[in-house]
Amino acid sequence: MRATDTAPAPEADPLAALAPLVVKRGVALGGLGEGQRALALGFVWAGLGRGVLAEPGVNAALKAQLAGAARCLATDHVELRRWLCDAGWLRRDAWGREYRRAAPAELPAALQGLGVALEQAFDGGATDAWAEGLRAAREAERSARRRSHEQGRPGAGQPAP
Repeated sequence: MRATDTAPAPEADPLAALAPLVVKRGVALGGLGEGQRALALGFVWAGLGRGVLAEPGVNAALKAQLAGAARCLATDHVELRRWLCDAGWLRRDAWGREYRRAAPAELPAALQGLGVALEQAFDGGATDAWAEGLRAAREAERSARRRSHEQGRPGAGQPAP
């Protein structure tokens, strides 16, 4: 078993582990190892409000996550809601009409440390700004590498004849 397939240790830096995942595109939750999936779901969880939401409200919140901070994930809001509920990050009532974000102490024991760390890191749910900062930095790096590569080619930077 690879280290990325295990649940992350509570003392691990979740932001450092999340950064490479958040800048990707088309990440399928089912294709991730257990630890990376926990990070991805925890990241979505950290961006959700703490109140009770009816199903349309939680759907809107998850759609907003998938359009913003969690746009790296290749899923829809319904599948994401199921993953969150099945993993224990999101609680639903017996009729499936009301949803609420689980408190860190309510998470499965293996996820509680991660929940606490993510809650502290994203106090107030600032997942969008953090993810956009990473994506902007990644794009700037890629652009700089592209420019450097183009400048290193013979004839680069010179007008075409």
